[in-house]
Amino acid sequence: MKQRPDLTGLEGIALQQGGYFDRQDAQTHGLGDRLLHYHVGTGRFERCFPGVFRLSRAPLAPHDDLLLAQVWTNYRGVISHHNALALYTLSDVMPHRVHLTVPLDFRRTTSPFVLHRSTLPPDDVTDYDGVRATTPARSIVDAASSGIGPEQIVKAVRQGLERALFDVVRLRAVAHRARYRNRRTTVPLIEDALRHATT
Repeated sequence: MKQRPDLTGLEGIALQQGGYFDRQDAQTHGLGDRLLHYHVGTGRFERCFPGVFRLSRAPLAPHDDLLLAQVWTNYRGVISHHNALALYTLSDVMPHRVHLTVPLDFRRTTSPFVLHRSTLPPDDVTDYDGVRATTPARSIVDAASSGIGPEQIVKAVRQGLERALFDVVRLRAVAHRARYRNRRTTVPLIEDALRHATT
């Protein structure tokens, strides 16, 4: 590593995301593996997963588990499905594991998280409360496709419409999107939820 270690810059980025950073972040700021190992040994950094670290002094952030999950994917993953609903406080779902949507070519096989592989259009992704997540409409459709209770989908649709997080046209457009392999089972759930939520 030829550049000077920039601990201040690395820690500044980490503090914006719950104290977490990955090996690439460290290398970008001039910290090679030997220096990373040294700072883990001194207690300045904690090793969370292979290639994922945390500043020991960082305060616990809101959505800490979601931020850790995103860094674990090398920033390629997006919070989705059950966790996105919980992030938006849509429905009463309380997920036990973090759900992420990752690109089709994401290759990590041993995962502490629930991974869903898909190519997400840019307009299905947003930043919410410091977390990169699927939009409310996309989150509801994805949750409906993964077996969440119909009553929770009805509640999420009603709350989303009341809070103007999406409209009926947008929700239907996401559910009817081309090449969506779960459309046959998901569309009836969404239409039923819309009937209940708008009456």
